[in-house]
Amino acid sequence: MRTARRPSSSAYDGLFSGLRAFIARRTQELTGLCLVAVAGAVAVALATWSVDDPSLNNATDLPVHNLLGWPGAIIADLLMQLLGLGAIAAVLPLALWGWRLMKSGELGRLQLRFALWVMGVGAATALASAMPATDRWPLPTGLGGVAGDAILTGAKAITGLSNGSASAVLGFLFAGIAILSLTAACGLSPNEERHHEEPEEEEAPRPVRRRQIADWDEAEEITHDEPGWGIVSLGALAHGVMSLRATARRWSEKRHAPAEDEDFEPAPQPRRASRDGAMRREPVLDAPLGRASRTAPAAAPAYEDEDDSYDDEPMAQPVPRAAIRPEPVSARVGPAPTAPKPGKRMAREAQPSLLDEEKYQLPQLSLLAEPKKSSAPLISAEALEQNANLLESTLEDFGVRGAITKVSPGPVVTL
Repeated sequence: MRTARRPSSSAYDGLFSGLRAFIARRTQELTGLCLVAVAGAVAVALATWSVDDPSLNNATDLPVHNLLGWPGAIIADLLMQLLGLGAIAAVLPLALWGWRLMKSGELGRLQLRFALWVMGVGAATALASAMPATDRWPLPTGLGGVAGDAILTGAKAITGLSNGSASAVLGFLFAGIAILSLTAACGLSPNEERHHEEPEEEEAPRPVRRRQIADWDEAEEITHDEPGWGIVSLGALAHGVMSLRATARRWSEKRHAPAEDEDFEPAPQPRRASRDGAMRREPVLDAPLGRASRTAPAAAPAYEDEDDSYDDEPMAQPVPRAAIRPEPVSARVGPAPTAPKPGKRMAREAQPSLLDEEKYQLPQLSLLAEPKKSSAPLISAEALEQNANLLESTLEDFGVRGAITKVSPGPVVTL
């Protein structure tokens, strides 16, 4: 049976693996397309940049010459102010990364590529700042922008070169760093292309391996028979359904357990006897005697060995159990508690009257309005008795055996 389920498991897993591969491939292609689109938009904005366009640094009413409108003018102005001509070097790797994602869907060592890209852009801006600016350059900074001037100034301070030839020497140094860094970041080296083509050669024999696993005769020779993700998910779902079913069954058994005990077990009878004993002011110890007296008639046929037809009659005795319970149990229902009488000390220490009792005349009673009838419903003795029975059954459900000896109207329950 285990071997018979294995082909369906492999087919089920193959469906999910194929779907995951399809989604991952489309996501990589979409990411690459976004990178190419962003790189192209930035390139168009830089190509049509004009210093007279409105931007964050220039407030003017002149029309925008940038092809991308005022968003392109703002982005191009920020890049030219910060990176200068080095912004061109920053756009090229982004376009190549997007092209590689759309073509092969792989772009390994992303952190290293990003670090090399930042290093190459910084070196390119420093190289542009090392070149002499012409009269047509509209910005007050060098050709490398603010970042290029800062990097070049720091390099001159570290090396101690400050004359005219120092810029040329540092320019050649930054040119080499920019070329090597940007080339490695773009992945244009032969080793990178060889590493990129190797996985395609390894993935070629995969369909043959999948065919061998799906074969019925060779499936017995496979040592690992671990289920796939699809089978595991179906098993977890089935386990959850079975657990819910078992929980519902246990809850139903607990709910119907007290009713079965009342129908078939005579154990709760001492509690009824103790209730009757409480009404008659008799000790609780007499309850087992009452139970024995009730069970005595059931045990009487056991001594008659001559007739076997009476052997099964004691088992049917729990039926008249409802008649054993006394109906007039409303005697435990007491009246509502009355207000306590004032004591002698309270009357003695009460505040004296401020009026002259001999000359003062009380107002007529006709000035008083009739008392309003209470809207609260009156609780009858039957309702109080029913509430007591419900409370006893609820306590029995929680394993508490108790007898309510007296019931009075009020919110307080005392056992």
